[in-house]
Formats: sequence, C-alpha cells, structure tokens
Amino acid sequence: MLGGRGITRTRSPVFHQLDLTQFDNVFSARTSPAEWHRILAFRNQPTFAAALETYNALMLQYFADNVVLNRVVTEAWRFEILVYLLYLHDKRDPADPAKGLTVSNLQAICARQKCASKGRVVAILGIMRIGGFLRQQKSEADGRIKHLEPTRKFMSIVEGWNNRILRIIDAVYPGEDLARLHHDNPRLGAQMRSRGAERLLAGWKLLDPFPEVQHFLSRDGGWMLLLHCVAESLRMGCGRCIAPVAVDLEAFGKRFAVSRSHLRRLLESAHDEGLLLAPPRNGANIVLSKIAVASYLTCMASELSFYRENTVGG
Repeated sequence: MLGGRGITRTRSPVFHQLDLTQFDNVFSARTSPAEWHRILAFRNQPTFAAALETYNALMLQYFADNVVLNRVVTEAWRFEILVYLLYLHDKRDPADPAKGLTVSNLQAICARQKCASKGRVVAILGIMRIGGFLRQQKSEADGRIKHLEPTRKFMSIVEGWNNRILRIIDAVYPGEDLARLHHDNPRLGAQMRSRGAERLLAGWKLLDPFPEVQHFLSRDGGWMLLLHCVAESLRMGCGRCIAPVAVDLEAFGKRFAVSRSHLRRLLESAHDEGLLLAPPRNGANIVLSKIAVASYLTCMASELSFYRENTVGG
C-alpha cells in the first residue's frame, strides 16, 4: 500500500515494479495537497499501465499524420497558445465584435500568460493560415475588426485529438466511456477545452512540478521523443526495468518535422542534466534515469486527470 499526504491506495503495477514511488516526496512537495491527491488517484489505478500503451499507440501516429501542425503544437508553449486560440473562438460573442479570436486578443492573453511574444503569435497564426487551419473574415458588426475562424480541417484535427485523449482516459476508467459520450455530443470537447483554458488562465501549470519533463517538452519534438523512449524502454524491460533504447534520429526527425542534429543536442543536454544515465551516442544508447521516467509518468497522470476532471466536471 502507498501512503501520500493521507492517501492510501493500491500502487499501480508499473510504479510498484520499478520502485518509482521513491520520488513521490519530491513531486508532492512541488504541488498542492489537492493537486497531489488528484494525481495519485489517477496514477495509482491498476489500469494506468494500459493508458501508457494507448497513449503511445494513439499520439505518436496522430502527430506523425499532421506534420504541418507539428510546427505549431509539439512544443509546450505553442500548445498552450493553441488552447487560448480555441478558447477565444469558443467564447466569441456576436453582440460584441471586440471579443473572439483576433490577433490582438490572442497576443494579449499570451502576454499575460508569458507564453509568447507578439511576434511569435503572429508567426504561429501565419503558419496556421498557410496550412489551411485558420481563415480570416471581417466582423459583420464592425468591419474594422478581423476575426480568425478555425476551418473545418482544423476542427476535425482538434476533435480527433479530443477523441484520442478521452480514449486514453477510458483505458484507465473504462466504465466512464468518455470517448463514446464525446462522439454522441461533440460539444463535450469544447467543454473540456474551455474549462481547461480557464484553469490555465487562473494559474494552473502542468509542467511546473515536473522540470524533468519540461526539459524535453520545451523543445521541438521533445514531447514525442520522450513519449517514445519511455514507452519503448518500459516495453523492452517488460515493466520490470528501464531498458536502454535506440532511436534512429534521422528517421524520427523526418517523421515529426525536426532535424537530427536538434534531437541529438536535446539528448545530449538531457544527459548533462542527469536525465539520461549514459551518453546517448547519437540516439544509439538512450538510458533514461528513474527520476526522468517517474516524472514523465506522474506528469502524464496529472495531464490526463486534469482533462478528465474538466470533461466530467469534477
């Protein structure tokens, strides 16, 4: 049994076998008691290991199929920008043309949240317009104001992401059947996004308690690389050890629109920070440290339980 700030639950098998709970005091000290309770409740589900496999199977292919979108969302702060973009669109008010998704409104939010400069916002919106994810149109109420509208192509990708996230959550809580509920009521995805954005605006940050993960997610392609390496390491170690893995950096980079040299530098810096236990040798010998794996898995439990809470309204 595991005790953590008054919580007693059955350990999830992967954490028990690898003895990754040794870092729980570190992670819990970086969160509030309520936050840590939510994270543990999700992470300690005996079905959590199934979510790891589902996450790996669904998300790697999802982003490989959307290479242009990778230039927008596969780095943590760009993903946050995308959340605010959709939030502004979902909260538009036909009676008030000043509201909704405009360049200036998105720039204002990103400045307050300290996630992007004005120029970076313009650049990302430009990529999205070129990629056919956004279109611009004048406000009917005030022709001086130009709103940006997500295209059907983009919203199809967004709802596909929502569906995959809910399928991953369903792997942990199959009785809730959130993916089916989302299929029957697509507004469920907008509800999850809006609630999540409001909590971000109120100060919630996924990565603050997990700097080991932030090292990867703050760099292009780092999210996908860490996801792949953790999943492969646990698979090859049969959940009992953290096995070394090899990654063809050139092929991986082409798949996710980043360069081989960028991925090599990312791994080398991870080794310098103690997140890899051996020199990565250009991707041929990636040995993740225990705290890197524990931080990633606990961060994933935080992320998925956050989405679940925003979907079911807990």
